[in-house]
Amino acid sequence: MDTRHIRHFLALVDSGSFARACEIVHLSQPALSRSIKQLEHQLGATLFERGRFGAILTAHGRAALPHVRGLLAAAESLRQEVEAIDDLETGELSIGTGPYPALSLLDRVSARFVERYPSIRLNIRTDNWQGLRLALLDHELELFVADTGALSGDPDLEITHLPQPEVVVFCQEGHPLTQRDELEWVDLLDYPMAMTRLPEDMERQFQTMSAPQGGLQKRIECDNVAMLVSIVAGSRAISIAPKGVVASALTSRQVATLNVKGVEALRTRYGVVQRNGRPLSPAATAFRSIIRDEA
Repeated sequence: MDTRHIRHFLALVDSGSFARACEIVHLSQPALSRSIKQLEHQLGATLFERGRFGAILTAHGRAALPHVRGLLAAAESLRQEVEAIDDLETGELSIGTGPYPALSLLDRVSARFVERYPSIRLNIRTDNWQGLRLALLDHELELFVADTGALSGDPDLEITHLPQPEVVVFCQEGHPLTQRDELEWVDLLDYPMAMTRLPEDMERQFQTMSAPQGGLQKRIECDNVAMLVSIVAGSRAISIAPKGVVASALTSRQVATLNVKGVEALRTRYGVVQRNGRPLSPAATAFRSIIRDEA
């Protein structure tokens, strides 16, 4: 039902005559009459009795009046709601993050977003890239940030690559390996390696590097990065992560970095991932903009 017809109907009800209603809605009398007839046709009922005393509601018109007022109020409410969403004054945003960017990028981004748009409900899901991809394609998320190595070439996804952070190898403060100025990768393999689940290509790279010692056999796998850091700080395990993830643990001397030759080749491939061909909501667009500022 066209809201113009509704407005014309209410103008005629409130004014009681076609002449005065025409002045209110800025239409000629023939145009207003056609609009009312179109509404009557849609409803299948005569709404007004037309006579020398003006336009008087019929029984059908009186029955329709409260519903018509309700429709117009609902339309206005919808318009205001849409404008509020566009102005980021209300709404909800669901985003995802991989374990590492959760503690080295998305924490800062989320803090800025919430500070700037406190009325937006922000839902954050932390998962590996596989779970995030499924959630995105199931419309549970609008976007996520994760290592995109295993996602490149996926036709369902649009990926915006981000600057890559420095990666460090770290261990417990006082670990035996901290006594050595420079290490080879194979020197680490006498100790458990604590890592999140890796993309397939990165897994192959780690296994190739570890092949002289029979592969990466001593291993702890956990997608909770805070727990991984805690495990490393309390044991002889070793881990590798973007430096920002362990910055506070380094400052508090819970962990220390190791100088390992060739580790600079191990780079994350952070990217913002969204559904291909689907525009983002105003809230998601604002969130992505902050990601780019912080990355």
